Amino acid sequence: MGVINRKVALLLTAGFLFSFQPKAANAQACQDEESMVTANTKDLSDSVAQVRKESLNDFVKDFHQKSVSVKLSLSSGMVQEVVDCFDKAAKDTTATKEQVDAYKAKSAAYSKLKNKIDQGMKGLKGATDPKQAKALIEKLDFST
Repeated sequence: MGVINRKVALLLTAGFLFSFQPKAANAQACQDEESMVTANTKDLSDSVAQVRKESLNDFVKDFHQKSVSVKLSLSSGMVQEVVDCFDKAAKDTTATKEQVDAYKAKSAAYSKLKNKIDQGMKGLKGATDPKQAKALIEKLDFST
C-alpha cells in the first residue's frame, strides 16, 4: 500500500471513528476535534504543495486528483464537526461571555475554512481534464 493510500485509509478510519464520538459541548472536546482538523488541514496543504511541484505526468500517474478529492471530502466533514462543536459550546449557559465570544469566533473561522474546502471540492469535481484539475489544486489555499 502506497504512502498516499495509507494516509487516506488513516483519514477514513479516523473520520469513521470520529463520527461515533459523543458531541460534548465542552472546551476540551472542541480542542480535540480542532487538533484533528489542524493535522488534517496540514496534510491537505502538503498534498497541494506536492501537486504544485510535480509534472502533469506524475500528477496523473500518482492519482493525485482522486487523492486530493478524497482528502477534501474528509476534511469538509471534519471541519463541519468542529463548527458544530463550537456552535454547541457557544450555547452553553455556564460559559462566560468571553468564552462564548471565543467559541463564536472559532466557529466563524472554521465555517470560512469549510467554505474554501467545499469550493475546492466543487471545482475539482467539475474539472474536465487532468491539466485543469492540477491547476485548480495548485490554487487551493487553506490559510485562515
